[in-house]
Amino acid sequence: MASLGEEYSNWCSIIWKQGNILCLIRKEGPKTYLSDDETQIIEDAYKESFLGARLLRYHIQKHYKRNISHNKIHQHLLEVGLARHNQKKQKKRKRCRYESKHSLSLLHADWLDYEGTQVIAYEDDTSRKILSIGEFTNATTENAIGVFKRAGGIVRAYRGKITAVNADRGTQFYASGGEKKKEGVSRFKQYLNARGVKHIPSKRNNPQTNGKIERWFLEYRRPRWRFDTAYAFAEWYNNRVHGALDLEYFETPN
Repeated sequence: MASLGEEYSNWCSIIWKQGNILCLIRKEGPKTYLSDDETQIIEDAYKESFLGARLLRYHIQKHYKRNISHNKIHQHLLEVGLARHNQKKQKKRKRCRYESKHSLSLLHADWLDYEGTQVIAYEDDTSRKILSIGEFTNATTENAIGVFKRAGGIVRAYRGKITAVNADRGTQFYASGGEKKKEGVSRFKQYLNARGVKHIPSKRNNPQTNGKIERWFLEYRRPRWRFDTAYAFAEWYNNRVHGALDLEYFETPN
């Protein structure tokens, strides 16, 4: 049986002794490289999910039964041009993420101009499920209400209750009488009020208030062109592992 000193020397090498302090450095183990099979798995998994390296690792664990570190996955994606460095992720976050206690109670909504198509979606705050989505020629209040109705039908099917909607201050959602005047009541807010749903407008000049749907729009832009309809895209998204959920159980919005 190896002695304690022999066992410890397998991990560290003595560099110098200064006073009574023994300075050590850990030995580097042999570098391991991705096999051809692993690189193919990474590329296949990426084409299925379009996930970044951190979440792609869980996708590979679930569907390919392989454990590849996310650093190696990211490095390979960089090498083949499927990823790039994101400088924003190097900065410390200034805000903490919040979420509602119950699924299907608080929804996030916003409009996106996607290559001339006006897109609106309603996202559940807790589960991140896209409850309804619509693509239109024009971003109007009528379209916003119509897509909300579909979201309400899905929530009722789950026996949930929408209590609030967080949307920005666009004219489709919000009526403003100016900074010093009393806020007007938009038709969108009137529709919510009649159903006991609170309208929570985003703070001025603070897109992080509605940041979850803003972040989802980034996911929409990337692979939308691969799907024939917005509904097909939303269904694919809702069945994909999500980084804000329980990754150990491969939890998806659905």
